[in-house]
Amino acid sequence: MGDEGRIALHAASHPLARTLLERGIPQFHRFLVPEYERSRVQEEHASALEHFSEAVESMDASASASVHVVDRHHDLASLQQTGLPVIHLSPPSELEDENNLQIYIHDLLTTDASTEVGAMFHHWWGLANRHETPILGSDGAYWCSCDDVAEGLLRLIKGGFPSGGSMNVCGRRYWTMEATWLEFQMLVSRTNAGQEGRFNLSHLRADEGPIVEVEDLATPKMRIPRPSLERLHESLESISNEGWNPRTPFRQSLMLIVAELAQHYKMS
Repeated sequence: MGDEGRIALHAASHPLARTLLERGIPQFHRFLVPEYERSRVQEEHASALEHFSEAVESMDASASASVHVVDRHHDLASLQQTGLPVIHLSPPSELEDENNLQIYIHDLLTTDASTEVGAMFHHWWGLANRHETPILGSDGAYWCSCDDVAEGLLRLIKGGFPSGGSMNVCGRRYWTMEATWLEFQMLVSRTNAGQEGRFNLSHLRADEGPIVEVEDLATPKMRIPRPSLERLHESLESISNEGWNPRTPFRQSLMLIVAELAQHYKMS
């Protein structure tokens, strides 16, 4: 694969960047990472790199790339690239270069404490373990998992991006913060019970997951509007006849969040 197939991961330590590496290396994508990150990335993905030894290279300012993955610490001017897609892992800030396609990731489920969402889950972890309840705002989120987002982005990278303008990525369904907290708190409770071997009926009772209600689309809702997914859906549909269709259930995504937090706080 030539330079036109490379992915420049400026934010190589971000959870979504790690997922792009996990999924992208076996798909023959090649990644450029900052020199100071290269050893860590190679060690973290050593198993995959045994079979794809040239999949991770140091970033070279003179090398072209098919897409740039950046966070809030980078801007388009510093990349000195034009006409290439840029994937923003943090909330969007309007950039002046209209030649580049800007892809904004919203409401990504992550434990990265440098992000607002990640910091929230770390805070919730402490509250759940102290049997306390957070002060919940009225806004909810259109949660999406790293796995679904990475799969969609790799499909776009392989199939080709539209040029210029912007594109949003987020989940399709709205979740209130109350529903998110109740699900999170329940999973933390079950995790603690498993660690301590102290189950009660509430832990062992089977349920069907978080409640998904049928909504009347004709009735206006007091909630933050969902970012437009039209361009993302149409772009994916033109590549593979399948649009943006996240498959990871909400509970499964939160289970991964809780597992990461448990590991971080050395419960396992």
